[in-house]
Amino acid sequence: MPRICTVCTHEERADIETAMVQGSAKRRIAAHYAVSEQAVRRHMKEHLPAVLAKGREAEKVAHADDLIEKIKDLQERTTRLLDKSERHGKWHSAFVGVGQYRQNLELLARLVGELQETPQVQVNITASEEWLRLRGVIVGALEGFPEARLAVATALAGLEEGADGRGA
Repeated sequence: MPRICTVCTHEERADIETAMVQGSAKRRIAAHYAVSEQAVRRHMKEHLPAVLAKGREAEKVAHADDLIEKIKDLQERTTRLLDKSERHGKWHSAFVGVGQYRQNLELLARLVGELQETPQVQVNITASEEWLRLRGVIVGALEGFPEARLAVATALAGLEEGADGRGA
């Protein structure tokens, strides 16, 4: 049965991971949070990349939300200017406004995923927490079979390097 990560189950996991990301010494982290230095190293290697990936994803979502709000604000301003141009019979300005209005809509549609220009989507499962957990279970289950464990670990490493196992 695979070992349970003492850092993952620690009540101060978030603080430990923050210290790791900030570059604190592994020995200092281990001593401060009463975990082994090996547990800190193992967690950094096997679990922290998934946490960082989730953090980056959350950051991207927050940034996208901010961009969407800015585009919506721009669209409201464009609409007001377009309406004003039409009311005053400034047709050239109105036509320019229509073009800008269309560009704003196109950009907003891209940001919210309504407009997709590339039909292919690649998914990298090797950065997911589930994959990292499954990889640990597989390699852990082969602990008593060193040759098989090495072969599986090598194959998994190749898979993580590139979808075809030959590297990116």
